[in-house]
Amino acid sequence: MEPGTWRSGIAATFEAAREAFETAWSELQPSTPDNAFAEWRRDRDWRAEVAAKRARGEKLDSEIRSTLMRCVCGTTFDSWKPAESYQHRAHFTAAQAANGTRR
Repeated sequence: MEPGTWRSGIAATFEAAREAFETAWSELQPSTPDNAFAEWRRDRDWRAEVAAKRARGEKLDSEIRSTLMRCVCGTTFDSWKPAESYQHRAHFTAAQAANGTRR
């Protein structure tokens, strides 16, 4: 690039600006890890999804309370439904007694 084509951060022409960009990019790009662009795109898409949910007034998945629990026996049940949860009390009590967390 010729002297005088770049003043106060403003290129004299589009071509000069493009040339300056290409020079800077050719120096930066080899040091960029291979997965950096894919990671950036995933992050950009996730942030856009969060912003869209917020704009619609929706809660994020992490803000929605769940009453589901997993018993030590491996069964998933709704802790707010007594008919589903009572039978698992014995499993929790036995597991607590076995590992010493029962007070």
